[in-house]
Amino acid sequence: MRRGLFAPPGDEAGADLYDATQTVLEAEGFEAYEVSNHARGPAARSRHNLVYWQGLDYLGVGPGAHGRITRGGVREATRSHDRPADYIRAVAAGGAGFAECEALSPVEAAEERLLSGLRIARGVGFDEVAALGLAPEHPVVRRLTALGLLADDPLRLRATADGRRLLDGVTTELATANLA
Repeated sequence: MRRGLFAPPGDEAGADLYDATQTVLEAEGFEAYEVSNHARGPAARSRHNLVYWQGLDYLGVGPGAHGRITRGGVREATRSHDRPADYIRAVAAGGAGFAECEALSPVEAAEERLLSGLRIARGVGFDEVAALGLAPEHPVVRRLTALGLLADDPLRLRATADGRRLLDGVTTELATANLA
């Protein structure tokens, strides 16, 4: 793209390509379990990526690695030293190579859950995003549900097929629903 040899498709062409991908893969027995990932059944899903999308804990090990861990009920964002020598020195001194370990506020943790959880077909539980003030009766949730972008589910926020096509906008609306 920087050399001018390739230009990404416009929004309409991108949507058409996305729809074609869904149609072809579904016809071949691949289920869209995540906005950009398909598999033939649960056993073929990426367990590695599902850790992120389901909001599970993971350690970032190695120079420059990022992680999310929960300690004492608090979600923490970790980042290891970027330079290998600094990482090795930190591990030798303290057992971990973290350059940063930041406690996320309940709102920050809920925003992460919303952004990652809406990517998968299962969605994210309202209880996991309660800090954002989202609930089935929230006006933004009701409006997005009425537009067919969210499933009508009293327990979870789940993007519909149409909602997945517009997922960036859907997540932005939900994440900022209570900022006005």
